[in-house]
Amino acid sequence: MTDKMHRLLTNNPRRTYRAASLLAAAFMMGCGAESTDADDATPLDQPLAAGGLRFASEHDALGWVAQRAEELEMGATTVERDEDGRIIRVAGVSIGSPDEIALTKARWIGELGGADHTVEIAGERFLLEDPESEVGVAAAALCNGGLCTQDESFKNDYVFYRELGSRTSVTSGGFETQRKTLQGTGEYECVDLPGPLPVTCNGYCYYSAGCPSGFTQESSVGYPTCRTTCVGQVRNVTLSISIAGFEFFESSGILVPSIPERSGSTHDSSLEVKYWEYGIGIDSVISDADGLCGSHSTSGPDGFVVARSHWGSVPSACL
Repeated sequence: MTDKMHRLLTNNPRRTYRAASLLAAAFMMGCGAESTDADDATPLDQPLAAGGLRFASEHDALGWVAQRAEELEMGATTVERDEDGRIIRVAGVSIGSPDEIALTKARWIGELGGADHTVEIAGERFLLEDPESEVGVAAAALCNGGLCTQDESFKNDYVFYRELGSRTSVTSGGFETQRKTLQGTGEYECVDLPGPLPVTCNGYCYYSAGCPSGFTQESSVGYPTCRTTCVGQVRNVTLSISIAGFEFFESSGILVPSIPERSGSTHDSSLEVKYWEYGIGIDSVISDADGLCGSHSTSGPDGFVVARSHWGSVPSACL
């Protein structure tokens, strides 16, 4: 075990400098992120028995992380290097569907840490994530009119991986009646049967597709109009989340902003905004964060929900 890793695992001392300015770049929309090209991103040939990867150094491991973050489109990403040009931190922000973010994270950690979620770096094994535990989750269920949401903030803090963020999910309501019109193609056909029978003519309508999923046929007009109306209950909501991290200023007991505010919005029924970071033995604003405030707003045709969720200690305005 290197001296740096040993100190982290025993006393977890802080570095004498804070790389807040560079981390801030990772947490700002449209940041000019450093290239994530990784010269030392190749793991050792022999994986762990449980399927995790092995790396000769933390720089090699972070090179792999930076490369995969770019390939998996994990959002705005910043790579921090030391004076020798070696990667010492990979940080970013993910905004989108909680399910999609979770699937990408599971794939990422599965590739890196295998079934045991552990990675070997310079002969030492590190837990990437414990599926059975979360450092903290503060959640609230709120309703307004017929619209109900579940809003929560969370933090996970491991030696090699850290994350801090908020989620919103619509649990009921937010539906409105919508109609869709299908225009068909008409065709007129006449049949001249043998014998004294008169010529028989009929008009037909042809449709390329039926009513969309979740819709049923409400009415239909035949040839020559060839028009069908479908009706259904469709969720029509707008979700927004804004998050900001806080830390106690030295020993004063005063909370100050420590991570820049980030926000996202969607018309889907769920949304997650989170900071994430990989690195060993570095000063981390995510590890050092004493609290996170998540501001949530959800609007729909049958209600408007404004909520706040938090993890840890936050200013009174967030409670």
